[in-house]
Amino acid sequence: MFELVRFAAVGATSTLIYLALYTGLVLVGVPFLLASVVAFLPVVVYSYLVHDRWTFRTRTPTHRGLARWLLLQGTMLGLNSLALWGLVVPAGIHRLVAQVVLLPLLPPTTYLLSRRRVFGAA
Repeated sequence: MFELVRFAAVGATSTLIYLALYTGLVLVGVPFLLASVVAFLPVVVYSYLVHDRWTFRTRTPTHRGLARWLLLQGTMLGLNSLALWGLVVPAGIHRLVAQVVLLPLLPPTTYLLSRRRVFGAA
């Protein structure tokens, strides 16, 4: 139970950092999909390190664990980008609102895969 709470806390912090970076980039004119990728990069490194040490309490980060994390996060980024495009372009939802709508949808899958395939296997 506490692991899930720690995961949620890191996820909330990561989300706030991501959203701040994404919003700032969009507001200065960066195209929304590029802003999504650029904002994602520092957050993925931060979240791996904090999840590794605090959430899942592994002893030390590994290259294998990081590779699995990057694969998982890259997949989630792809799914988010596809959904973001779908909400913005065909549906006409504002690009900032669309990202806020998507934020709570991927964490449950990310947690389960992180637990089983990234940190449990590292």
